[in-house]
Amino acid sequence: MEKESPAGNAVETVKAALLKTEEENAHLKDVLKAFGGVLIEQARWKAELPDWECDEAGSLDPARFSKGVPATGRDRLIRLGAMWQTAVGRLFPAMAEGFPKISDELERLRTSIQDGSFDPDLFLGASLGGREDEALEIARQVGIEPGLLEFALVQAAKPVLEKRSEAYGALVKGLVWNKGHCPVCGSMPGLSLLREKEGQRWLRCGFCAAEWRFIRMSCPCCEAQGPDDRELLFVEGREHERVEVCHKCKKYIAGMDVRSLIGGFIPEVAALGLLHLDVLAQQKGFSPMCGSGWQCLT
Repeated sequence: MEKESPAGNAVETVKAALLKTEEENAHLKDVLKAFGGVLIEQARWKAELPDWECDEAGSLDPARFSKGVPATGRDRLIRLGAMWQTAVGRLFPAMAEGFPKISDELERLRTSIQDGSFDPDLFLGASLGGREDEALEIARQVGIEPGLLEFALVQAAKPVLEKRSEAYGALVKGLVWNKGHCPVCGSMPGLSLLREKEGQRWLRCGFCAAEWRFIRMSCPCCEAQGPDDRELLFVEGREHERVEVCHKCKKYIAGMDVRSLIGGFIPEVAALGLLHLDVLAQQKGFSPMCGSGWQCLT
């Protein structure tokens, strides 16, 4: 066990969640082993980071926010500048160990970032901003496919961007938000969670991990609420794990009823335990509201 500290406690919590998930899903042993090192290092670094102070409180317009305009954008949230060198130095070794097939690409990217020949902020500004041609041209500098490049950089930056997201979350707390996309960065949710005794539905952003309460019977993607629009798919005996599919927009989101769970709940680990439901939904013709990014590694 790691030495008692916020970082050590965070690491042990993730390790325990990984072990429990493996015990319940023996078929996912290799998947959990590959992803586990990344999740552990992300938890460790995030716990070591100081709280981030948001300096945009004065620029937030509650009226625009209530109409669905998020507090910030993804490209601004993930802009690390000089911190990229630390980010890739900490996360790329774990990624390379878990996914040896891309270790050469990761090393090439790390070297390019650390010698200043590649600017991650420039690439992500284009990629996350929907400027695909520009992102492709920048990606050619390091000879890495744009999807893999975006995935690797986002995973390396996760601890920082989640710290920033928490600051924005505190900024918008108490303000009106009734949308299915993230109130912090505007991304779609990656998980749907039922909490509290009455079964409140909470959505978790697939990009910055912000959480917000949402209408239980509404599709976060298209807001359909018809009785025949939404359906829950699950495996018998594991009804607390489900995938919510929308027949109107053909999108789905994996979810969990966490009210009956015993022990710590780590959303990132739980999402790995729901991969069989992703497969089930996709086999039925539905696509995810928020791609995990892991598909670029297969």
